[in-house]
Amino acid sequence: MPSTISCAVLLFSLLVLDMAGACHSFLPYAQYVGARAYLLQQKMECKGGKVYDIDNVQDIEQCKEACRQFDCDAVNLFQVGEFAFKCEILSYVTNLQPANGAACYYAQDALGGGFNGGFGYPGYGKKRK
Repeated sequence: MPSTISCAVLLFSLLVLDMAGACHSFLPYAQYVGARAYLLQQKMECKGGKVYDIDNVQDIEQCKEACRQFDCDAVNLFQVGEFAFKCEILSYVTNLQPANGAACYYAQDALGGGFNGGFGYPGYGKKRK
C-alpha cells in the first residue's frame, strides 16, 4: 500500500508532466474556458496586452481561472525552472514568437480569423458578439 508521501510525489509528477508541455507534448491541443476554445502553440509565446502574472503555478486551473476573470484572449505558460512554472494572462494578442520553454494557448476567436491563425494583422482586437 503506497504511503501518503509517495502518493503526493505521484500527484506532483502528474502535474509537472501536464504543465511541462512547454518542453514536451503533454499539454492537450485545446483547453476550454467557458464556451471559448483555446488552441495550443508549443514553443511559442503570444505577444499582446499582459494583464496578469502568476508565479509558482501549482495547477493549470489557476491559469484558467485567471483567464476567466480577465476574459483573456491568451495564456502563456513558461517553464522557469526544472519544476517551476509561470503563466501570463493576455487581454489581446498581436502575434506569436518562437520561445523555448514556453507554450501559448490562444482563443480561437481572438482575432476573427485571417491567415496564420488570425495573427496576420497585429493590433486588431477581439471579435465580439
